Amino acid sequence: MWASVQTVRGCPKHCSFCSVWRTDGQQPRQRSNEVVLREIVQLRRIGFRFIALADDNFYPVTLTDIANAERQGNDEKLAELRALRGERFDLMERLAALPSDTVLYTQITMEAAEDPAFLEAMKKAHILGALVGVESVTKEGLKAVFKDFNQSGESLATRLRTFREHGIHVLGSFIFGLSSDRADTFDATAELASAAKLTFAQFVTMTPYPGTVDFGRWEKELEAGGGVPKIDGVPITRYWRLPWHRRPRLWAEHSTMSQEEIRGRTQGVWDRFYSFREIWKRADCVKSLKAKMAFVLISKLYRAMYANTGIATDSARRKSASKSARFFAKAARGLFAGKPMPELAEPGVIADPLPVLEQ
Repeated sequence: MWASVQTVRGCPKHCSFCSVWRTDGQQPRQRSNEVVLREIVQLRRIGFRFIALADDNFYPVTLTDIANAERQGNDEKLAELRALRGERFDLMERLAALPSDTVLYTQITMEAAEDPAFLEAMKKAHILGALVGVESVTKEGLKAVFKDFNQSGESLATRLRTFREHGIHVLGSFIFGLSSDRADTFDATAELASAAKLTFAQFVTMTPYPGTVDFGRWEKELEAGGGVPKIDGVPITRYWRLPWHRRPRLWAEHSTMSQEEIRGRTQGVWDRFYSFREIWKRADCVKSLKAKMAFVLISKLYRAMYANTGIATDSARRKSASKSARFFAKAARGLFAGKPMPELAEPGVIADPLPVLEQ
């Protein structure tokens, strides 16, 4: 239904749950804009209209980064940051020359909401959607995952709405099962997702991926607590060696909730956010009735593909969910199809460089 292209690898953040900065590094490396454009044009020529910019972080340089370098008088770092930022704007200026029906989307940090010039450039470049890692709606939760550069509460909702105000649809990503979570966190998250006018959202449970800070902390806690439990002779910390049906659904004991409660409440948020009533309310992001019906279809497809947490993880429910996903995907495929454009030319090189930083 869509293709993918990577424009930058590496993320300067260090979120405790994330494996990206451990595997891909914290130093962003950007591909040549000419190579990226050539690849995207080739995909459009063969009929791909929707293209994911599958980047670790499409916004590798924040305004705060630049301000800090200026305050520190670090001219070398400042020049490096401005060059990276300038390359982003140059890429987006060239993407803007693609056919008007092109739809691009990417992954980005919430800090981009502080940068209206960047958001406007994204919209002009046909980057109409972005996955934003919200993770938690509380200050305590954000601190627990080393992501306290995000906002919480009403400030969080306001910042997320900023994307929508600039024409960027947000897929918000939330994590449940953090040590700071309580029973009321689930309802608060569902309410925030609605108030922030998220177009889509996903709600996942904390998973300790190998190489992450959380994995190392989890493994040490188990060893210190009397040894690593085993399932069928396999240490639980090597869960990827276990068949799917034998893997735990949650990994660490929670101080106030059982694993079953966390799973059930997580599934409840999925059900609430993707109820027909809530989807139809969010369908106001498009205008025509045909577009609204397409939005409902895609929303149901997304839920069928990814809402596999909580009570939906037993084999019967997963089999049913897979059938639903195939049904919705078959129906939605035509919405993503684009007409092959074999004669499409590559956008030319812009004559004048863009300003490095716009206030």
